[in-house]
Amino acid sequence: MRRTKWLIMLGVIACWLMAACSEPPKPSGPKFTGRVLLLTGDPSAGAALAELTQTGDVFNLATLTPGVKEAVASPDQTRLLFVTKDEISLRDLGSGATRSLVKGEAVCLAWATDGEHFSYQQKSGGSTKLYVADLDGKAKLALEDSNGTTDCAEWIAKDRLVLERFVGLTTKKGAEPLKPNTSTVVTIGDAVKLKDTMRKWSIESVCAKSNDGFVRSADQGKLMVAKNIDHFESLDPSPASCSECRFIGYAAQSCTPFFIEQPSSTTTELFYLNPTNWQKQRPASITWTFASAKFLIKSSARLAVAADAPDKLLLIDTESGDVTPFFQNAEAKRILASPVPIVWIEK
Repeated sequence: MRRTKWLIMLGVIACWLMAACSEPPKPSGPKFTGRVLLLTGDPSAGAALAELTQTGDVFNLATLTPGVKEAVASPDQTRLLFVTKDEISLRDLGSGATRSLVKGEAVCLAWATDGEHFSYQQKSGGSTKLYVADLDGKAKLALEDSNGTTDCAEWIAKDRLVLERFVGLTTKKGAEPLKPNTSTVVTIGDAVKLKDTMRKWSIESVCAKSNDGFVRSADQGKLMVAKNIDHFESLDPSPASCSECRFIGYAAQSCTPFFIEQPSSTTTELFYLNPTNWQKQRPASITWTFASAKFLIKSSARLAVAADAPDKLLLIDTESGDVTPFFQNAEAKRILASPVPIVWIEK
């Protein structure tokens, strides 16, 4: 009798173990590592530059600097330029050390592709001035637009920028005026050189590591692949394989471009293009739609951080499409306000 009971117990245990072993493993979901710097709040009034980290299962958001209007990471993602109402400052993303570079409020911060200097604009009395500065804050006036209609500059090489303009401009006495509805190529050297070109293309993105990128026709037409975008005057782009898609960013430290398409009102397709042949790779279907989200993609290209809606900050697995909110709704509304991720510090 006792032996029979033992045999029954062993059978139950064996069945239980077999059932447990036969159960499919539960997905663990994407895991966040490192730290993300982001802006939260209203940039026009001065947002907070904050740092997102994780301790165990708890996500933490700590304010680093208040009153920030713009912030942009260097191409190698080791430094951060940010502007307040008083000055442009530079933050070392390793040590956290911060120093002032340029006094006065500015807009349109942009890094040169070599990360050794940057551009910015200052506006006064309806006039716009474009400056280029080095990392000691020594600035040079590159262009002054008395009409104030110059768009933000895009760097296409370590010494060249492109600006889109919609009104003509006389740069200095006796010089030939720049024509309306054109793109102006600005070359920075001992002297600043301006070259007016027909406004055929609007720059969507430029990869600092290769000077390849994406453009659209000036009337916001289909997406085009642009090889050697620094030769902007003679640019002859070719159609991309996802002409209706929306560019969301490069994987960190690479030129692997990621895009999204929304084939329905409830799903989004996320994928990248092979930077060798520009063919669509590894689509992931996400049961989430994005309005005007800002994305950061980790260098491994496996994970992305996305900010969408007034209080949504998401971790996305770019292979499986799994989406995990960093904060629950009630907590997000208390902590976040229009978050904009700026840079992912992975170590």
